[in-house]
Amino acid sequence: MSVVSFPPLGMALVAAVLKQQGHTVQVIDAAVSSSGAQHEFDARHIQAVLPASNALVTSGLSFDAIADAIHPDTELIGFSCMFSIDWVSDRALINMIAGRYPRATIVAGGESATGMPHIFLRQCPGLTACILGEGEETVSDLIGAMTAGRPLDTVSGIMLRRDGEYVKTLKRERMRKLDDIPVPAWEEFPVELYPRPLRRADAPNPITLPLIATRGCPFRCTFCTSPDMWGTRYFLRTPESVADEIAYAQQHFRAGNFDFFDLTAIIKKKWILDFSKILQERKLDILWRFPAGTRSEAIDEEVVVALRSSGCHEIIYAPESGSERVLEMIKKKVNIPNMLESMRYAKKHDMRIYINMIIGLPGERHSDILRTCWFLMQCARVGVNDVGLAKFRPYPGSALFDELCAEGKISLDTDEYFVDSLFLVDSILLNKFYNPSIRSSKLYMLYYFLYLGSFYSAQCLFQFGNFRSILRDGTMYRYGANLKKDLRTKLRRWIGAK
Repeated sequence: MSVVSFPPLGMALVAAVLKQQGHTVQVIDAAVSSSGAQHEFDARHIQAVLPASNALVTSGLSFDAIADAIHPDTELIGFSCMFSIDWVSDRALINMIAGRYPRATIVAGGESATGMPHIFLRQCPGLTACILGEGEETVSDLIGAMTAGRPLDTVSGIMLRRDGEYVKTLKRERMRKLDDIPVPAWEEFPVELYPRPLRRADAPNPITLPLIATRGCPFRCTFCTSPDMWGTRYFLRTPESVADEIAYAQQHFRAGNFDFFDLTAIIKKKWILDFSKILQERKLDILWRFPAGTRSEAIDEEVVVALRSSGCHEIIYAPESGSERVLEMIKKKVNIPNMLESMRYAKKHDMRIYINMIIGLPGERHSDILRTCWFLMQCARVGVNDVGLAKFRPYPGSALFDELCAEGKISLDTDEYFVDSLFLVDSILLNKFYNPSIRSSKLYMLYYFLYLGSFYSAQCLFQFGNFRSILRDGTMYRYGANLKKDLRTKLRRWIGAK
């Protein structure tokens, strides 16, 4: 199952709103536990498609421990279902909880629940409703309807069952006054148990917390779930509000590191300059990093200097592809020369750079991958520290997912999609590709070629210091270990087929 690296920001915001309204809130953060134990998951119902060599385990609290921790008088139980990879285990947990607490109303929210609510309700009898999109106001209204004895279908922004049908209620208006949302209720979460990827050398036990300064994204990338989850209206908090949240977290939770979860953090250059200035004026001694999103041209040298001076030490760029044709096809509004220029400014001022790429997009050709290969070599020469190369996975709620479902290439009648497309996150040989233009065997080879033959080889040539750090942190070893495991499993399957 997926490995959780950060406390759940969405749940912390919902908890904060409910506490502000006087409700009694209990949070069970099942992703982490003091023991860090892992538990075998009963996957008998998907044995037909789950590879025997890939054991399915869950990390954190066991199902029984979660159920035992719920207060017996709880009236509303909410689950955060952000990632489709977790649905098979989430589904089993929800049904178990429903059996233990039959009088409670059970709801699920998050990007996965928003992307396929009818599937959630169909496959999970214990689930009462799905929260669609932003959850703070919807959950509040849901509690109000329950208290007043009103039917739940009077609440906007949900899907529920009614007379054997799946009914989507009126669409809820987007939240516009983001500064009015209270700071996340991190006091309800064991934030000290989460990994600390941005460790500060001068703080004994620094806490890393996520935050978000914007909601929505004006772009419509076809692989992204944002248009479905958040919409394309772009709303900004004030720089002062974000700085206030950082100062509060620093004072109350010893947070010294912050990771921005925005999809497109910079559209207005003035905003990021004002924010950086406020951090410096308040002397908030922190480290932070953020995603550049689509508007990388907004990160010019003036912005980079301001970012670096305020504690930002890493920028995450998301070109996705080095082919202009593919970028146009997936509606990714990225200008590659502008992005490379922005990266040069970042390296000039000693920023770490991480980039996200995708291989196997529907419609991608051999020539497109060659252009991506050349782009990665350019990135290595610029000084990019590392790259995350992901196999294309169609996520519910994205335009490409809907297209593949319409074409019959994805069926949600069984768990095959969840296993072949999502479970095997550390595997490239065992994953399913959705690109008919290139044979899967070639995509396997091209995946490792882009990593080893393109980016890391060029990095060894142009930036040997970066390459040595990757060798030291075990990145190359992990790729080699995953490839070895994939080849062994592939060989066993081939022998079995013979």
